[in-house]
Amino acid sequence: MRSSLFLGCCLLLLATGSCSKDSMSGTEEEQVLLPDFRLIGEDTENVFRYTYDGFAGSGTETNLTQSLGVDPLYLTLRQVGDDVSFYSFASGRFSLIQVNTFTGQAISYPDFYTVTDERAITWGTNSEDLIFLGNYSPKGSRDFGIRTLDPSDGSFTDLPIALNIQQAYAPLYYRQRLMFTYRDESGSYKIGIFDTENRTLMRTLDFNTGIPNVLIDDFGNIGILVGLGNSIFTYRVFDIETLDQLSETPFTLDVFLPPGPLQGSVFGSTLYYTEFLAQPSEVPFGPAFFDFGTNTGSEIDILGVVQQVEADTGSNVDLTAIRYYNDAGVFLVGYADTDFQNGLNGGVLVISNTGQLQARIPLPFVPTYFVEP
Repeated sequence: MRSSLFLGCCLLLLATGSCSKDSMSGTEEEQVLLPDFRLIGEDTENVFRYTYDGFAGSGTETNLTQSLGVDPLYLTLRQVGDDVSFYSFASGRFSLIQVNTFTGQAISYPDFYTVTDERAITWGTNSEDLIFLGNYSPKGSRDFGIRTLDPSDGSFTDLPIALNIQQAYAPLYYRQRLMFTYRDESGSYKIGIFDTENRTLMRTLDFNTGIPNVLIDDFGNIGILVGLGNSIFTYRVFDIETLDQLSETPFTLDVFLPPGPLQGSVFGSTLYYTEFLAQPSEVPFGPAFFDFGTNTGSEIDILGVVQQVEADTGSNVDLTAIRYYNDAGVFLVGYADTDFQNGLNGGVLVISNTGQLQARIPLPFVPTYFVEP
């Protein structure tokens, strides 16, 4: 299920025309080109697609609830290429709407799956043309499997994965590879890699008590960060076609990264990630990065940035989403105005990797997901 707007970013989420941009910087002003970006946002009754032109300094939004019927109470959002997929549930049936974030073209699969006593669905995701459902079967058990659905004709295949697992985590799809993380009966963390074209399980990687985070690196290969405890990690890279291991890099990082898809990305030798701050911090999370080459990391002073925004706007804000844009060298951070005087609204903070707030882009809704470029 989707987290609250005010508890963190993702799957684990109206003025037509342009929005204003309030530039801000520290004592040493940096010149940072604002990137083009796309995002998904929400107010209390609608879901929006928003496209920002960094050169023009303006953006346009589309109300997806009014134009396509996207349910503002959708369960989860997935991205494949330029398409985002909204999964919703009503009257015992799952539905799916896929939207191209560039063109706005959409495909709808209403009621593509009806819940039965046979199995319980724990997650859903999709490729360009197929839908994958992680499920427990029979319903009431912890026996885990994957159902592959062809929404064009309703046909499906089932593949048992493991008996009596302890926990299933969100999946990650990329180029005919579906990667899913789970904790087996004995408590070991595993990642299964499923060939979606042949509908076969290619390999299961066993990490024992190590906590894995899976990602796609900037070369299109599978990267897996494994937390071994006591701040000890290893970063393994696998060829996405052959699954041969290409490299392994040990490093130390004093953070906890929850299992499943990484909330972050790797570019070159640098990991950009979402750092969850120890509570009771005034903010729940913030952007951070780590250099594998030097084995050193840095955290953005997100509390200082939030305090600056609150002082400038006179409103309290909560952070909602983060993504690093490598081409521009900036973090984009979504926020919500929690005072609600004029409805649910928020904006985007543009933060350099040196921690300076470069711009604030107000929006009449709350950003909940930045589309991966």
